[in-house]
Amino acid sequence: MKKKIFNIAIVAMAALFLFGCGKKEDVKEEAKEAAKEAVKFEIKTTGPTLDAIKQKGKIVLGTSADFPPMEWTSFQNGKEEFTGIDIAIAKAIADSLGVELEVKNMAFEGLLASLNAGDVDIVLAGMGADDERKKQVDFSDEYSKGAQVLLVTEENKDKYKTFDDLKGKVIGTQLGSLQQKFATEKFGDNCKGFDLNNVIIEQLKNKSIDAAFLSELPAKQFASITDGLVIIDNLGIPDESGFAVAIKKGNDDLTKAVNEVVKGLKDSGQVDKWFDEYIELSNKEASK
Repeated sequence: MKKKIFNIAIVAMAALFLFGCGKKEDVKEEAKEAAKEAVKFEIKTTGPTLDAIKQKGKIVLGTSADFPPMEWTSFQNGKEEFTGIDIAIAKAIADSLGVELEVKNMAFEGLLASLNAGDVDIVLAGMGADDERKKQVDFSDEYSKGAQVLLVTEENKDKYKTFDDLKGKVIGTQLGSLQQKFATEKFGDNCKGFDLNNVIIEQLKNKSIDAAFLSELPAKQFASITDGLVIIDNLGIPDESGFAVAIKKGNDDLTKAVNEVVKGLKDSGQVDKWFDEYIELSNKEASK
């Protein structure tokens, strides 16, 4: 759901984001071919949203690329590129519609507002389809589920065994995330929100916060590449709502088309394969 001693800035800027060209290109090509194999059906749904997307020749994805292995940013030859499981799913959706994929990277908390404003067509960002979000947008069928965990420094790993042990402690979360909602309900003003997961990790290393409440996948990644961080997952924290593609309400034709792609990728086992591939890739590249 990803141990050398690095300065946290180097970890965030280099270990996570500067990936080797050869391996990365191989995975990109494998993902592209796999998407073609997995989506061997014609999208028969038509409607105003799909017609508009096909007319402009592209579908615009909104994401927050600081969430490995779901999505992250790399720089190749001075060019910003995005990779990860969500990016692969978005490319499969674009391929099925016969259009190009454009990626817009932004703060997680602004994704749904951007979707409703029409700035992006879909959102994939390891986003849980909880009831509160369903009031704002529509969601595709789930393509995966995630757990939630606490990330702490190793020196504090035995201090936090229950939620009561966290009373009075400062808990870092990502703004707009389900973790922020849960932590705010539990800890009130002691919950502190940040735009980026990388910043949360920096704050934790600097001891500006006592613990980070994150989705399990990126938490494992950060713990694996950052010396001195460990995961606590036995506090009885509920699982996240299932990850799904967010779509503006009323765009039923696009939702139906996306669901066909998601079903094809899940039924073929391609989503599971991508999890294995991108977890391995992010682990290998981050540990260089």
